[in-house]
Amino acid sequence: MKNTFKLSLAAVLVSSAMAANAGISIADSETGNFSIGGDVEFDFNFQDLEGEDSNNFNQTGRILLEFAGERYTESGHVFQVNVQPLMQSNGEVALDDAWFAFGKQDGWNLRMGRFEAFDMFPVGQDTFLEYSGDTSNELVSDAAPYVYQMKEARGRGSDGQIMYSQTFNNLYLELGSMIGDRSDLFSGTDYHGATIDRDNTKDSVLLRPVVGYQAGNFGIAASLETNLVKDAVVTTDGVDISDRMGYGVTANYTTADWNLIANFAYMDAVDENNMTVGVNALYKGFGLGYIHANNDYERKEIASSADGKAKVDTVYASYEFADVLQVEDFSIYLGAYYTTIDDQTDIKAFEEESDKGVRVRFKYFF
Repeated sequence: MKNTFKLSLAAVLVSSAMAANAGISIADSETGNFSIGGDVEFDFNFQDLEGEDSNNFNQTGRILLEFAGERYTESGHVFQVNVQPLMQSNGEVALDDAWFAFGKQDGWNLRMGRFEAFDMFPVGQDTFLEYSGDTSNELVSDAAPYVYQMKEARGRGSDGQIMYSQTFNNLYLELGSMIGDRSDLFSGTDYHGATIDRDNTKDSVLLRPVVGYQAGNFGIAASLETNLVKDAVVTTDGVDISDRMGYGVTANYTTADWNLIANFAYMDAVDENNMTVGVNALYKGFGLGYIHANNDYERKEIASSADGKAKVDTVYASYEFADVLQVEDFSIYLGAYYTTIDDQTDIKAFEEESDKGVRVRFKYFF
């Protein structure tokens, strides 16, 4: 929903639990409601990709439809459903969210299906900021250093998920999980040069507990994510590359004009440790952010692994022209980013390059 990142920690979690207040209300009563809404988002992009020695100019975008409903019971319970199909400008049809939930109003909630759990590395008004993969899939690639952001168990993976959450005044608790085949976390055929054995994978069970607290304008949350199943994804030499443990902390400070966010994430994985820190600020429509990723590689379990460090530094900025043509919820965003890679590994595993891009985004919520 628009401007979600401006809300307090508790408000973000409550609002993300059900978005039925957006769009056009088809039915609304004391016993429940049903609404249809969505948004239109189209981008004109220009990128100077040094590693590919090319300039790309294209137009991307999609139309998202949201069907959301709630039913309330006399006992104080609530049942919720949310479906968000995507019609993309390249002709493909996809799906953002599809989930069912039930629980106690203003209390506990159990959600299942396809969705995103709590964002442990919010980047503010990220009009143009891209990394490999999506929310949970194809995040780890041999082709580039990892910018770890506590997303591996966040959701919208290839298989199902279930999440329990509860609020206690200013305290928020969440226990998310993803189940099934998680080999899609790894992009390509190799991990540190070793071949991934995709014919002998096991179904994983990933857990991601989150604890958040809001005190006035200040909010903070801490989390970890890990896989409980041994040898869920292995190389052809039998190395368990699904043995991964991640930690993260995010904090925000919000006033009428300012929204400040600081993030920290750390991943302990096979033959590498990934640490990412990020800060971003939003002031009256202008957003500015910086992300630093430090990957420390060590040749221990895989002979072809690199040894040394690889660093990624990214700066991004954006500006929102709100209520264009005096139309509420119609905005035009200008965005830009600049990123560099510093490869200090012994085998020079990555190309040292700098990429940059600019974007004009047209966004309308209905």
